[in-house]
Amino acid sequence: MKISSHNKTNLRTELLLRRRKLDKNMIAAQSDNMAKQLFAWPYYQQAKVIMLFLSMFDEPQMSKVIEDSWSQGKTVCVPHMRKEFGVMDAAVIENWNDLVKGRFNLLVPDPATLKIMNPELIDLIIVPGVGFDHSGNRLGMGAGYYDRFIPQAPQAILIGAIWSSHVIESIPHNDYDKPVHFLLNEDEIVKCDIING
Repeated sequence: MKISSHNKTNLRTELLLRRRKLDKNMIAAQSDNMAKQLFAWPYYQQAKVIMLFLSMFDEPQMSKVIEDSWSQGKTVCVPHMRKEFGVMDAAVIENWNDLVKGRFNLLVPDPATLKIMNPELIDLIIVPGVGFDHSGNRLGMGAGYYDRFIPQAPQAILIGAIWSSHVIESIPHNDYDKPVHFLLNEDEIVKCDIING
């Protein structure tokens, strides 16, 4: 897919608009397909500590992956946004009761029972994005949470979870942006052709 503007803000707006038009049933079915891809993937099978995200309604849904990870005895982490803007930690969740409703009615780790994981112990991070390109460059929501967090987990395998319709030709990036190693879409897991790292 070609995007006329290389301006990140315009690109983000265009991709978010496209994402919000996705059909609920399609999101559910394709999220199931993504989960099946992951369950068969050796990096997922071998990971002992896995970080996922708590999905918004129009993102790939991670609940089945979270539940499978628990059933396999993996340690499951999700983002905990600090009060300091743009900074997050990996919070361990052992069941759904470790989450509460936060801002915008989204689930977040319960501040009362917060358990923070050392990022250097995370084996696999499933990274959300508004868009990715084939080199693994990511377009996020613009707050920089993952940009700041990922360098703290240099040993982790990074896989971007993204609808195939949101993988685009090129995403503007800087030298400090860390591309993901793989992309997970509804059809397959693809190794990224990483150019800058």
